[in-house]
Amino acid sequence: MKTHSTLKAILMSLMLACSISAFADGNDSIPPTPIDPSDGKIDIPFKKIIKKDRSLTEPIEAYYYIGEYTIEMEFNDNIGVVRVAVTNSAGAAVYNYAHDTSVECGCTIFLPPTHDCYNITLSGQRYEGYGNVCL
Repeated sequence: MKTHSTLKAILMSLMLACSISAFADGNDSIPPTPIDPSDGKIDIPFKKIIKKDRSLTEPIEAYYYIGEYTIEMEFNDNIGVVRVAVTNSAGAAVYNYAHDTSVECGCTIFLPPTHDCYNITLSGQRYEGYGNVCL
């Protein structure tokens, strides 16, 4: 009986170890964007590389509007000039403009009406980050 429970514990440990390693496959693919939010827009989170301001709020927020094929960015803080670049999954540029966050409160990015994944890169002296959205 003791051998049976020991064997069962070993098998459960192996199954757990294999299931955890399946999630860490080294594939850096873009996860699918959740669809069907209640307000018709999807929040696009940004991963910050450099953030040299000390404010408690996020300096940049972005939303994708379902059915309109647009990304709306809001500049909440003055972080200087930020270059916003959007590329599709093939690496082709869809949008590439510099915005002065001291005088602009945001921007609207129009995307082609196709199903694709888009990478958004933000680069400036005081802020660098990236995000993505898949349609």
